[in-house]
Amino acid sequence: MTGGERLLAALRGEVVDRVPIWLREGFNVGGDPVGEPLESGLGAGGSPEFLLGWKRDRVYRELFDSVAPHADLIRGWGAGGHVNRFLMTPPEFIHRREYRIDRNTIRIEGWIDTPGAHLTFADELRRGYNTFWNIEHPVKTVGDLKKLARIPFSLDPGSLMPFRESYARIRREVGERGVLQLNLPSPIVAISACMSLQDFLATSITEGKLFGELLEEITRRELVIAEALFGDGGIETVVNLGGSEQCTPPLMAPEAYDTYVVPYDGRLIEHFKTYGLLVQIHCHGKVRHALRRMKEMGADATDPVEPPPAGDVTYEEARRIADGRITLMGNLEFDELEHAEPARIRERVREILRLGSDRLILTASAGPINAVTERLAENYRVWIDTALEYA
Repeated sequence: MTGGERLLAALRGEVVDRVPIWLREGFNVGGDPVGEPLESGLGAGGSPEFLLGWKRDRVYRELFDSVAPHADLIRGWGAGGHVNRFLMTPPEFIHRREYRIDRNTIRIEGWIDTPGAHLTFADELRRGYNTFWNIEHPVKTVGDLKKLARIPFSLDPGSLMPFRESYARIRREVGERGVLQLNLPSPIVAISACMSLQDFLATSITEGKLFGELLEEITRRELVIAEALFGDGGIETVVNLGGSEQCTPPLMAPEAYDTYVVPYDGRLIEHFKTYGLLVQIHCHGKVRHALRRMKEMGADATDPVEPPPAGDVTYEEARRIADGRITLMGNLEFDELEHAEPARIRERVREILRLGSDRLILTASAGPINAVTERLAENYRVWIDTALEYA
């Protein structure tokens, strides 16, 4: 099987020649090993050298050369600023500018034009880390959230043509090696990312009616974007709905997932199925309850399904809950890959594979975003070697 055939078979619950191996972020398999597609939705700034210079280290280069040939490729693509976590506000209302604070820090300051006011926000990029830090959120009060919601939404389908063209280019680059994945936020994430976590959790209790209204509108906006991207056909991709872990313990009660995720993600999943697309849900945390709901919504896969202590469900328990109806992507904890003895990683991989190769994509809960240590590199090699031996 090619990597693409293997991944699609695993996502559909079909027979595979071996368990697919996905290395996640940090490994630009099939492309420049020292580069990595940067997520445009994070804001501006940061050259690949500034964020990814650690990939030039000997430890990383040797690791990449040894594991990349065995990996199956999932390559992300997107619709740029049209897909954002500010209530899916049209990108023409969102502005950013960047400047250097010092040699190792880039500050990205932004503002959103709302009726009668600017909402300001700020992020930071730091040398050698392929991620960003929220310094200021645009929504500080319920009033700010209502101002943001009053921005009118419209979409010119022609404005998405460059992203359809980028899809075609990336599709050619990936070839038979893997599949493409369109990343979209779960509607609740387009609310939670507007404000601090503390404010989000408090407002979800005090402003339940407002949250419901916003979730309906965000879902509508995502459906409009989906129609513009997929309505004419010709795009084969997995759709990844990401980030709904805010609605799982310990942040919220399990039932919050039923209130704030299921009615909206469920509608999106149903709609994507009309285009013949496979849908994955990305959700960290304690997902024992949420996993049942993902299965009921018709999701094809979920990741990372973490065991205790980060999660609340072992891989064996997760397979029983999934009941062959949803593919599990995991179940190696990145923390263990960073710190555990190699013998522990070998046994963890064997534990997973002993439970069967059906509806499984073997991956970690995260990938490296900064310098790779000798221990992490050794454990990646042990993971891959064991998988190839037993899968």
